[in-house]
Amino acid sequence: MKKVRVGAGSSGWPDFKDGALDVAQNGDIDYISFDHLAELTMAILQHQYAKDQTRGYIPEVIPLMKSLLPIWKEKDKHFKMCSNGGGANPPECANQVLKLAQELNLGGIKIGVITGDTIPLSRLDDLQKEGWKFVNLDTGVDDLKNVRDRLLAAYVYTGADEIIDAYSQGADLVIGGRLSDNSLYIGNFMYPLGWQFTDEYWDRIGAGVCVGHLLECSSWSAGTCSNIWEQIDYPKGNPGFPIAEMYENGDCIVSKTDTSGGAIRVQTLKEHLVYEVHDPENYIMPDGICDLTQIKLEQIDKDAVKVTKFADKSRGKPRPENLKLCLAYNDGFISEEITIVCGPKVFKQAEKAHEFVLRRLDHLGLKPREMLWSIIGWDSLCGPTVGAPPADYDPPEIGIRVAFKCDTKEEARACRTECGHLCWGSLGVGAGFTNPPAIRPVFALYPTLIPREAVPLKLEIKEVK
Repeated sequence: MKKVRVGAGSSGWPDFKDGALDVAQNGDIDYISFDHLAELTMAILQHQYAKDQTRGYIPEVIPLMKSLLPIWKEKDKHFKMCSNGGGANPPECANQVLKLAQELNLGGIKIGVITGDTIPLSRLDDLQKEGWKFVNLDTGVDDLKNVRDRLLAAYVYTGADEIIDAYSQGADLVIGGRLSDNSLYIGNFMYPLGWQFTDEYWDRIGAGVCVGHLLECSSWSAGTCSNIWEQIDYPKGNPGFPIAEMYENGDCIVSKTDTSGGAIRVQTLKEHLVYEVHDPENYIMPDGICDLTQIKLEQIDKDAVKVTKFADKSRGKPRPENLKLCLAYNDGFISEEITIVCGPKVFKQAEKAHEFVLRRLDHLGLKPREMLWSIIGWDSLCGPTVGAPPADYDPPEIGIRVAFKCDTKEEARACRTECGHLCWGSLGVGAGFTNPPAIRPVFALYPTLIPREAVPLKLEIKEVK
């Protein structure tokens, strides 16, 4: 039976570079993919590109490729690569990789560059005039008027079509923008196994969506961020990245190299299967819809799990007519301050400090849109412990973090300034403070949909001979 071996190379920005290099060197792979993006990441890259059109891509792609391409050449160019590290500027990212390839004297490389996922804001206006409703998937609001003047960028989660096309034209590396996390892997399954976007293959594509989901966060499926963290070991300090051996019928074995740390277990894969999934019967991706309830996991070796069909019901459904459109918009500024309080009576000191800040803001007429007061070591991670019993102990020290969200940078700075007095304005001797982070803009997300046919994707092949 036909099969293909596909390795994970990255889960975000940044990730463990040595995990990708281990997969490339020791994983006997045919393909490797790199997911570098998240919504905040894309907003940052779009912001960079708007200021400087030589930026807007993930800068770590270049040092990663500097280490990876010699392995690719050593392996007689055996494996193909796919990355969404182009972010808001895939052409420039590809140019930098081509320049690097020339410096490394690799003896030729073809790069497929996918563009068109960034939608001009004027095009949104046109689509609205044509009757398209940009319904916010979180709130149900179907009008952009409240965010239109603050829009920073519009970009679409795109599928594997152009990835497959690039491979068919001989591309060794594909670089795109907001190629969806999943599509980075779907193309690696569909092209070599001959799957098509037709009724005959939706079950297999659904299986590919499932396995792509297991690969896209790299080491997360191999033990990091796991509830069984006490059982996970990294003898050499290196994480394991998963490798999928996908068969043409959609069955798969997920494993890792013997040279890496971490662990591939049914538990680690189950934990990741439910990550970022709202409806397990309808996990919607650009290339297909997976029914995760039809997936069976079976431990077949120490670090190998077989992923097969659970029942007779199909693992996949036809791909959606519309694609996810993310609208990033400016939503004010955040400032923050951290003060460390030493005992005794640290919680009582925190209460007095909170009262002090509220009175100062009122006295000066400062009205932040939001204020978050957190006690580090008590409620800073899980949120305010409203209704929770008071602490029955007196720790030697705690941290106080206060953050403000304001409409303007000037107001955010003024609010933060008033918290700089905490360690002497309201508390006793012994408190300390840190150098506060820079005041930063808030990039908010308006998630919606756009017709697939309204996204003008383009593929260009660039080559160093």
